[in-house]
Amino acid sequence: MQPKFVLSLDGGGSHLLIQLSVLASLENETGISVYDLFDMVAGSSSGGMTACLILGRTTSASEIVQMIQQDKLLENMMTGHWMNRLLNRLHMRPKYSGVSKSRVLQRELGYLRLASLDKQIFVPCFNLDRDQLEIVTNSCPVNFLLSEIADACTAAPAYFPPVQMEDGGWRIDGGVGMNNPALGAYLHALKIWPDHDVKVLSIGSGWRSFAFNGSSARAYGGMQWSVKGIASVILREKMMANARMTEAMLGRHVLYINDHLKNYGMPDHMDSANHPEYQHKSLEIGRLWYERNRDRIKKWLSGQPEESMNIA
Repeated sequence: MQPKFVLSLDGGGSHLLIQLSVLASLENETGISVYDLFDMVAGSSSGGMTACLILGRTTSASEIVQMIQQDKLLENMMTGHWMNRLLNRLHMRPKYSGVSKSRVLQRELGYLRLASLDKQIFVPCFNLDRDQLEIVTNSCPVNFLLSEIADACTAAPAYFPPVQMEDGGWRIDGGVGMNNPALGAYLHALKIWPDHDVKVLSIGSGWRSFAFNGSSARAYGGMQWSVKGIASVILREKMMANARMTEAMLGRHVLYINDHLKNYGMPDHMDSANHPEYQHKSLEIGRLWYERNRDRIKKWLSGQPEESMNIA
């Protein structure tokens, strides 16, 4: 029986271009779009937005890259009044207002809703009212707008404000609890397709790096640790541990691709690719990742019928 293929995309802000570049390289070599190749797309944070775009627009990674570059999608999402930036430095306001992000996503996804999807979706969001992580899937009791799902799952604290969805609930980026959704997506896929072999291609967006002066850190209080990004360190370590655990548990069922951004001289703050120079760099990193993992990807795809594959 033919396997069911799941695509899982970590969160990572503007570094989603790295993931899209890996996928565009896969499309170029196979002649198959990611929409046609995968039966389910899972994504946290920016990966969730990508999932909504791929499944809602029934499109390819290459087309999304083109849209980001031509329509300046990221630049238009990450805009805000100068006062917001000033107050953000004082940890008093989000860096971006969120209005432009909502507007861009509404423009790109229109009035598409969950019920319109022909393939499976898996996107974590954190519900502030209920104090719990929620997973948006096709069986969600509320037929949410895809633009609203994409808006809520990218509401990263300190960068964007929470988003109120149609059911009245306020939500933020689900990456706070599940920034690597591969294992959750795999288990969800088993419930949907219990008689199929499920295979997960999990792609990260680059590990961030942090340096601390131990002597200075002895005097840090809560504010200093916050300024230094301790929350991001905790999130990274949770992601890395989760990725290792997922690989250990799922074995041949999962292929995880990721690396440290510092190895490529790429600024690692989440909105660094909000600039054409770093967008091109992100795309190049993705192509390098694909070439480096090309043989592993071929092996992972071995369950696909040969006549549908053009991979050399």
